[in-house]
Amino acid sequence: LWLDFENIKEDGTFFSYGIGARTYGAIWPDRQPQPEMWQIKKSAQPVTAVLVQDEDCTVEISNRYLFTNLDRFETYWQLESDGEAIDSGTMKISLEPGARRIVRFPAKKPMIIPGKEYRLLLSFRTREKSIWADKGFEIAWNQLDLPWHASLPAAANYTGGELSVEESTDLLAVNGTGFKYVFNKKEGVLSSASINGKEILVKGPALNVWRAPLANETDEWGYGVSNTCHRKQGFGHVPASEWYSAGLNKLTRQPAYFRVEMPDNSSISIKTGDIMILATGEGAFIEHYQYRIDSGGEMVIWHEVIPDGDMPAWLPRVGLEWNLSQSLDNVTWYGRGPQENYPDRKSGYRTGVYNMTAEKMYEPYLIPQDYGLRCDDRWVRLVDDSGSGVEFSGDRLFNFSVHQFTTDNLTRALYPFQLQKSDFIVFDLDYATSGVGCTALSVFPQYQVMPVRYVFTVRLRPVFLQLP
Repeated sequence: LWLDFENIKEDGTFFSYGIGARTYGAIWPDRQPQPEMWQIKKSAQPVTAVLVQDEDCTVEISNRYLFTNLDRFETYWQLESDGEAIDSGTMKISLEPGARRIVRFPAKKPMIIPGKEYRLLLSFRTREKSIWADKGFEIAWNQLDLPWHASLPAAANYTGGELSVEESTDLLAVNGTGFKYVFNKKEGVLSSASINGKEILVKGPALNVWRAPLANETDEWGYGVSNTCHRKQGFGHVPASEWYSAGLNKLTRQPAYFRVEMPDNSSISIKTGDIMILATGEGAFIEHYQYRIDSGGEMVIWHEVIPDGDMPAWLPRVGLEWNLSQSLDNVTWYGRGPQENYPDRKSGYRTGVYNMTAEKMYEPYLIPQDYGLRCDDRWVRLVDDSGSGVEFSGDRLFNFSVHQFTTDNLTRALYPFQLQKSDFIVFDLDYATSGVGCTALSVFPQYQVMPVRYVFTVRLRPVFLQLP
């Protein structure tokens, strides 16, 4: 879709009722522009850049305009370290319409800090005020990853004392300085987590392969191309029919084992396993967990998911769902943002560190559905107003969403007025998430989550009041 974005207003909106089925249905004057507007503007932007040489920040710039020289715009560049600007400047680049040119930006390579990620941001902005934009309006941007980092950021341990363990017939409690974790031995689940004496957990991590179907997934247009080979009578003719038919929204958990190993007083290892059975009884997900807790309160969760039996052709998502205390409504993350973005709609959102409340992450779609995903995350932190809470990270990039409504409520509601805020926060950490897709063609295969084996390591770190 190509748009003349001289008709896009300065706030990113334009006169339109909506795009496809995933819309607000109108321009909301008191809210940010619709999330997909940012992706459309990015996809149609008239200037692109490709990194040629990272050592001296040499870039190939392409002018996609048909009649406009790039000297009409100011080129702003910024060198970033984990989203923080460490160097910046402006240049004037003359480039004829349809032409390409190699440009070297005067960004100086800093002393590389282990664990940091570095990027070069280029922003092309108007030099003069016009009838459609003020001076300084951004018409295109490119964020180029620089291979100057050794590894992803590693979580820092909080130095605590020794661990103590209390065990009964049903429960296992792991205590340390400033934290307490409780496991239900019969169910094989984490049932409680206290940080600084405050309970942060309503329900522990559980496999989640379901999301409230998107509007595209409840539209009959995409039915013929959405692999609905397992559809059963009574579930309609929409892309989500196969998921309902398989019972992805009604998994039954069957605990398998619970084992504890404590080699010394500084760490403990807890291994659990279960089988998540589809409602049809014709398929299941075999799960294995290993929790490793150290004396500083850091919990490393190794999670393996193995699909077994008759499975849908593809899944909405694969990951863990946590129900957290309602007080943890301050969300900070290092990933794409700040607006909502999905795997097939994420290139229009910059990688950086962002913060937002759970309430402001809500997107008021006319048809209640899954919303608010943020992709390509390194870590996400949820804290209360005092700054106490928890931080999640992974052994590779992940996606997450924070909802004030339960997934069941979002699934069943037909209209926004039927949404009722829950008394806890629903936090989904996805190893893989299917895209939004197209109304007519559903989700393209490269953006579908396949029912295959997944192994992911989640790191949970307490955020204490005394830590920065």
